[in-house]
Amino acid sequence: MASNCGTCAGCQNLITDKEYLICFLCRKQYDLICANVSQQRFYNTLTGEHRLSWQCVCCVSKKPKSDNTNTPVRGVSDGVNLNRGAAACNLSQNLDDSSALNDTLDMTDMQVFLLEARQWREEMKAMRVQLGIFTTTIAKLTEKLEDSDRRCNQLEGRVNSLENQISELNSNSDKSLLATIEQLKSELNDRDQDSLGNDLEISNIPEDKGENLLHIVTAIADKLSVNMTVQDIVSATRVGRSAEAAGVENTRHRPIVVRVVRRALRDELLRSARVRRGATTEGIGLPAPHRRFYINERLTKTNRFLFSRARELGKSRGWRYVWTKDGKIFARRDSHFESPRHRIRGEKDLVKIFPTEIVSPSNL
Repeated sequence: MASNCGTCAGCQNLITDKEYLICFLCRKQYDLICANVSQQRFYNTLTGEHRLSWQCVCCVSKKPKSDNTNTPVRGVSDGVNLNRGAAACNLSQNLDDSSALNDTLDMTDMQVFLLEARQWREEMKAMRVQLGIFTTTIAKLTEKLEDSDRRCNQLEGRVNSLENQISELNSNSDKSLLATIEQLKSELNDRDQDSLGNDLEISNIPEDKGENLLHIVTAIADKLSVNMTVQDIVSATRVGRSAEAAGVENTRHRPIVVRVVRRALRDELLRSARVRRGATTEGIGLPAPHRRFYINERLTKTNRFLFSRARELGKSRGWRYVWTKDGKIFARRDSHFESPRHRIRGEKDLVKIFPTEIVSPSNL
């Protein structure tokens, strides 16, 4: 900021900036043009001491000339006065001027100190203003940071809430999906079981390479007093891997799966087999030794596993009855009329009826 520093003694113009010099002797002010000093010299060459000792042209021209007695043109003579002009006449006056000059120098130092003190005070005021602005800016920034922290905390809370909701939705969705899968598996199993409604399974019949399964089935029906001809049989085949293909000893024969044309005929065979429980292969044209055979409903893989597990668990817990009817599995503890009949549809029913550790559902 420009300030009025006085009038230039050379051009008599106002000095409006700090680029000026004060004469060491007359204490008059001169701008750089009248002082014949460039800005580069003013800022780069002139130090503080040089500026304080600077003298204007007028004061320099008033100084007496120096002694030139040692010049080669003139030799030293006794009649030569070493002090020329007014300096020779006013030597005593010069001594008085020296003491006055010292007093002037003391006054100059005081003025310079006061000037520097005033400049320092102005700089301190400007610095105080800047510090006030800086403090205000810091306060505003702090307020904005606190507001940002509050917003971040609110956003974090909302994100956590959304994550919890998504987790709950996923959990509920997973449970619903698992329940749907179990229901679909149960429905598919029931449909597969319905497709086996005309099938039955005859087990523990000796197996021979040249056997006639249709003749064996009709012979078994005759033994059970059921009227059945070859035309009543849709198919008769053994299921499972043969002992010869498995490369093991023929100790267990594959069951015979029979499909008849009517479900009523199948049910009649099952009832007769239950009535004549303990019937053997004697009299049906099979070689000795004669053995007991069994006729049961044909079950799906899932129902076979459930029926086998139910029989094992029921036997270990003293349940007397575990049976199948129309492809459905039932269990009852005893014959007492208060003992309820339980339907077994899946693993959950096994756990509920026979509390124990059940094999993994992957085995179903």
